[in-house]
Formats: sequence, C-alpha cells, structure tokens
Amino acid sequence: MAIGKAWRIGGFVAALAASGGLIASASGATGAYFNDTRSGTLAATIGSVTINTAGGSGTDGLDFNVTNLMPGTPQNQHVSYTVTGTGPEDVYLVFPNAEALHSVNNMGTYGDAYVKSNGTQVFASTNLNDGLAADLTSTGHCATQSPSGCYAIPNIIKLASNLAPGQGGTLDFSIGLAAKWKSTATEGTDPFCYPLIQDSSTADPAQQVCTPTNPSYGLPYQIVATQPGVAPDDPNNSTPTP
Repeated sequence: MAIGKAWRIGGFVAALAASGGLIASASGATGAYFNDTRSGTLAATIGSVTINTAGGSGTDGLDFNVTNLMPGTPQNQHVSYTVTGTGPEDVYLVFPNAEALHSVNNMGTYGDAYVKSNGTQVFASTNLNDGLAADLTSTGHCATQSPSGCYAIPNIIKLASNLAPGQGGTLDFSIGLAAKWKSTATEGTDPFCYPLIQDSSTADPAQQVCTPTNPSYGLPYQIVATQPGVAPDDPNNSTPTP
C-alpha cells in the first residue's frame, strides 16, 4: 500500500511538471518577442505678438495735438493698425495713466467722448464722470449728477479679436467740450490737466481743479496687442497694463 501511494504521488508531481512546461510553452516564454520603433525630434520656436500703428506723429505714429477745441464740436483722431506677430492677436485701446484719464472723466456733462472700431461705435458718453475724488477713491457722487448714469471712459476698450497676421483695423477717438461750455476763462488754455486736486472753495468732492504744482497735460493712450483671450492687464503679460 505504501509503495502504491508513493507511486501515485510521484506520478502527480510528474504530471504537474509536464503541465507547467506546456503552460510555459503556450505563453511563448522563449525570448522571441517582436517590437518595432520609429524615432523623431521635437523642435520648437517661440512665437511673437507685435503690432504696427500709424495715423499721427511720433515714434509709433500715435501722437496727436488737438488744437482749437471748441464747445459743441468734437475733434476726431484716426489711427490704423496691423498685427504682425506669428499668430492671432486681440487688439485693445488702453489708457495707462489713471490720473490723466480721471481728468477727462471729471468733466461730467461738460465733455463727451466717442470711440469707433472699424467704423462701428464701441463707446459713447455725454456724461464723463467716474465718481472719483481727486485721490482716485470712490465717492459715489455720480448718483447725484444730472442726467444720471455717469459713463466714464474705461481704461481698457477692446477693438478687435483674433486677428490673423497681416490683418488690421482702424480706431477713431473723438473728444470734445459740450455746447454748454461757456467758461471764457478757459479760452486758449490747455485741457486735460492732471493731477486734479479738491477745489478748496467747496466741500463737493466732484469739484476738482488742476494742481498748481508741476501739472501735466494730455491723455496718454496705447494700442495694445495680446494673445487671443488675454487681457492687457493680465499680470502674466510681459508688460501688464496698469
């Protein structure tokens, strides 16, 4: 009986070994794997965002000298631009100097401004009031103005989207004195003086006058091109708009 049992066990082990060999053979464990390879190189160049402008004088063709501005007769400045980068670009009109822009946006109903992009009006206001004090903090005094609905020039106005390289457009920016402007004391003076200070003769924060100490004049502006969907004031831009 013991011999027969040992034989049966030995036979089982032999059969199991043979079965393992069949499994190994079926799995192809012979070292004969197939493979194939293709190779390449990832090369890249960094693109660019650039724009050319024309219409006025100066290095970038954007300087204008508005002369003989008369009440009721806005003066228009015309600018053309072409994107020249390596990919699509968005284009914006930007006013980077907050104090200078506030000097215009403190005119209220005594001033008006209009912006057209490719002949289509994108901004219009006959109540240039931003509701700010001379230190550029909010006072909420717009609610007391007449007519209501102060509409200040924003510091960023979008002109075009997703322009392909070589495409361009035009900008028309008009600004003027309202017909009710009757202050003869301002005749022959330079408008858009900044920074403004609180008028010492009144407590009304809306009443502001130009500083008598080293005033500046004019309204600086920029034509800014960006990657599509990226605003000029995005902090990741190489030169973010203030």
